[in-house]
Amino acid sequence: METELHLLNTTEADELTALLLKQLRQEITDGETRQLNDLVAKHPSYKRVYERINNEEQLLADLLVMKQVDKQGWWQKISEQTVARAKPRSFFRRWSFYVAAAVMLIIAALTYRFVITDRLQKGANEKQVSVKINIPPGGNKATLTLANGSVINLDYASTGTVAEENNTRIVKLKNGELKYEPVSQDGSIEHTGNQLVNNWNVLSTPVGGQYRLVLPDGSKVWLNAASSIKYPTHFTGNVRRVAITGEAWFEVSHVKGAPVPFVVSINSPSGGRAVEVEVLGTEFNINAYPDEDAIKTTLLKGKIKVFVFDGAAAGSLLPDAEASRSKQLTAGQQAQIPVITKELGSDSIKVVNGVDTELAIAWKNGLHSFKNADIKTIMRMLGRWYNIEIGYEGKIPDYKFTGSIPRTENFSAVLNMLEYAGIHFRIEEKKIVVVP
Repeated sequence: METELHLLNTTEADELTALLLKQLRQEITDGETRQLNDLVAKHPSYKRVYERINNEEQLLADLLVMKQVDKQGWWQKISEQTVARAKPRSFFRRWSFYVAAAVMLIIAALTYRFVITDRLQKGANEKQVSVKINIPPGGNKATLTLANGSVINLDYASTGTVAEENNTRIVKLKNGELKYEPVSQDGSIEHTGNQLVNNWNVLSTPVGGQYRLVLPDGSKVWLNAASSIKYPTHFTGNVRRVAITGEAWFEVSHVKGAPVPFVVSINSPSGGRAVEVEVLGTEFNINAYPDEDAIKTTLLKGKIKVFVFDGAAAGSLLPDAEASRSKQLTAGQQAQIPVITKELGSDSIKVVNGVDTELAIAWKNGLHSFKNADIKTIMRMLGRWYNIEIGYEGKIPDYKFTGSIPRTENFSAVLNMLEYAGIHFRIEEKKIVVVP
């Protein structure tokens, strides 16, 4: 039977680190040894770290892995400190290097904060195998499709004006952000809302890409990997409407004068329904990837209303049907709409209270974050960011993970952290196969 492990307590983790280092240096007292044994017996995750650090062969293997994926300079800093304080001991002839490796392992475990479940086969021999595959993380990558069909690869576009369309200047900023600036005929900045014939643009990110956008009304959009947003070069009339695929974060700006609703349309991957999110001014995240089982809208600030429609009927909901096919959210709530349901109605939208909003927007803040997630959920997230195919072989253990991984890490570092947590892989060119 599986037993879920909980997140390491910071105070206890610091205590464990200090005691393990004292043990490796043979500076630990009898009282501290009893304290260490009590701590190790308190939690399976502490025992796992204790056993790995006290296994000479495993510790050397971990040292080699950590040196290969060390992005923070831990090895250099720690080894310099330990060598400087070295006193010859008989316990380990190269004890300073073991201490350095132990410290790096503990730091890695606490930095990535992995939480795993115990193995079903407790007696299995768990020999660590390092994963060697050089796949860099994703980055700012996108293409812009103009109304006339022209496509601009923003990866190679210089900073400054990349196009002008419908009295609108499209500018790539130094930070990689794309900004729309309405201009008059004499070149000065105009206010948005002019009654112009609209042209529609599409900003798309590939697998392994992300991009930021400032819309003509000043609203900000962050696109995650494998996502797109369609929007007009000018917002006109009594509604501001855009359409997305994939995942996007919005900071919607207010418009001076009468309120002008901002509406985001999302087509269900199954094609059986459409979803709209209506706001006046707020911050929210929408996750609508085709390989997820639900469209999730998470609200951080303000208020939004989420609608569901039959097929391509988005925007045509009759007033008398609105109450049964919509839900209003307040900050801290998440709307979940299953991709496939039998009937449309109020039950089609599940509202979850008190969600971890930071978890929903972690990708925007440079992290892969997950809570009680299975390995397939995590690998879908990683596959989109590292542009790699994921496969599975045999019966995959039903472990649950909670943690955060910096999106700046090389894929090898990520896989090694997962292997440290008990998941194993096989490499087939640009495909990673999860194996038992």
